[in-house]
Amino acid sequence: MKKLFLISLIFLSCSPKEKKWKNLIINNSLDGWHIFQDDGTKKGWSVKDNILIFDTLSSLESGQADASILSNKMYSSFEIIFDWKIEKGGNSGFMWGVREDAAYKFPYQTGQEIQIIDVAAYETPEQILGGEIELNNILRDLDDRKHYLGAVYDLYAPTIKSPPNPAGQWNTYHIKIDQKNNYGFVKLNDSLINAFELRGDQWNVLYNQSKFSKSDDYPYLGEKRWYDFAKFSEGYICFQDHPGKSYFKNIKIRELED
Repeated sequence: MKKLFLISLIFLSCSPKEKKWKNLIINNSLDGWHIFQDDGTKKGWSVKDNILIFDTLSSLESGQADASILSNKMYSSFEIIFDWKIEKGGNSGFMWGVREDAAYKFPYQTGQEIQIIDVAAYETPEQILGGEIELNNILRDLDDRKHYLGAVYDLYAPTIKSPPNPAGQWNTYHIKIDQKNNYGFVKLNDSLINAFELRGDQWNVLYNQSKFSKSDDYPYLGEKRWYDFAKFSEGYICFQDHPGKSYFKNIKIRELED
């Protein structure tokens, strides 16, 4: 009996400890973050009262280069929780698996995105910010809802049983990306609204139906197009430069064992 107890004690002492949650807003600053391919001229992000804020014209509206914000650290498998709010008609997103090679013009050429959007735009599309491009995105997606709140953008549509808090009010995302078990999920205000594979047969079917498989139709992306989309199991996490002011707080992450 003593021998069994000793073996159990040794096993428990050698078991990997669950990693702790880490805050990603440090010292009420942008420490730990940088703007995508920043050449010193990009702007739009700030931190005030420990809230990460995007408050400028997006690249879509300004015609300038993408100014999404990336973590300095790369992640593979993780859970992340954060509160977010956007203005009326606004649109943002959270990405993972982002790479920053100079050949890529946008983070979404490599990273998959969990959509953040004012869902009221699906009832009155004309209120969406971002002009004709964003309006057409809504109009094409009224039935499929693969661009809807909580979607894995253009791949997995969410199932939302309880409506989110409206634009201008805080909501909470809990996102899990588990490379080892080929599984991800999105919870909105503690309710599971999307669960998905990161690769495999189902993902391949949805990918082949998505815009990401039609790279030749998007020459503005450059030579890399979407050829490296979702190819990296490790990459930066990212909050998107997109139309409308957006706010993020209580951002914390926990890495998982690969």
